Amino acid sequence: MRLRKQLIWVIIGIIIISFSMAAAGCSSGPATEEPSDSEAGNAAADETHEEDAESAPEMLSLPELGPADLADERLKVVATTSIIGDIVAQVGGEAIDLTTLMAPGQDPHSYEPAARDLTAVAGADVIFVNGWDLEEALISNLESIAGNTAIVPISANIEPLVFGESEAGHGHVADPHVWFSVPNVEQWVENVRQVFSELDPAKAQVYADQAASYQMDLEELQSYTETAVAGIPQEKRFIVTNHDAFGYFAKEYGFEIVGTVIPAVSTLAEPSAKELADLSAVMAEYGLCTIFTETAVSDSLAQTVASELQGCDSVNVVPLYTGATGPAGSGADSYIGMFRANVDAIVGALD
Repeated sequence: MRLRKQLIWVIIGIIIISFSMAAAGCSSGPATEEPSDSEAGNAAADETHEEDAESAPEMLSLPELGPADLADERLKVVATTSIIGDIVAQVGGEAIDLTTLMAPGQDPHSYEPAARDLTAVAGADVIFVNGWDLEEALISNLESIAGNTAIVPISANIEPLVFGESEAGHGHVADPHVWFSVPNVEQWVENVRQVFSELDPAKAQVYADQAASYQMDLEELQSYTETAVAGIPQEKRFIVTNHDAFGYFAKEYGFEIVGTVIPAVSTLAEPSAKELADLSAVMAEYGLCTIFTETAVSDSLAQTVASELQGCDSVNVVPLYTGATGPAGSGADSYIGMFRANVDAIVGALD
């Protein structure tokens, strides 16, 4: 009898312990623990960052190249824009045969190739393009005509700024206007030197020497720019441009773009009446009476905004060189010349 009672108490004890352990597991076990607000926020932020990373444009890379069959001739090179052509010429010099498709002052967004341009493309050893679809009407033609000719994105190895969503809604669009930061053009020079040395190894030292000399000129341009903009007070470093081309300039030299006449990375976009009215309101809010336009694009929309702007005795519409160098004799007929001209114009208007 005594043994039977002892067994009953043992069984009861086991049941009590089992229930206690189960209760403890439900209240504090990791499998059912609710995340705190901060943990939930961090998790959401991590997920957002992962999505942004997946949709952000990737850095471009240079293609793998081998020696070209030159037969004692100069390397035949094609560059799309006048700015790219100038950089390529600085590295190649007399060692290359260069064709630049777009003339000085020609907007790369709206350029359409002529038959002679496409003939030059077909006979090239290498073609330099921006890499971020700057030459909107040209890229598809290049890809169909070039055949086995290497198409090199001169903007390779540069971290792109992001501009909005793609038209298809998949991922982000990279800002192609990388040349508005001098260090980015220093990377251009290194990219060109590497490509030429791989295609024409017999002249590798020539390309290296010419690249090194031009890099020194670019370092002087960077110093000139930093000194010039240093005199502009921080409260005056707000600018309005014709289209969204100066993102790299603003980031590199400490400006903020508060609005654009054409709210797009391309000059081919058309703003709505509401967007123009919103820009006028933003300019009034910041007390801005200057709009920076472009030498290669009509300033009619900017003039419309200027005519509607309230609170300014007069509105200063200042043209800048954006997608192309200036004509011969303008002082802006090279990359360094156009960049200095832009810096002088910006500083003069804001000082």
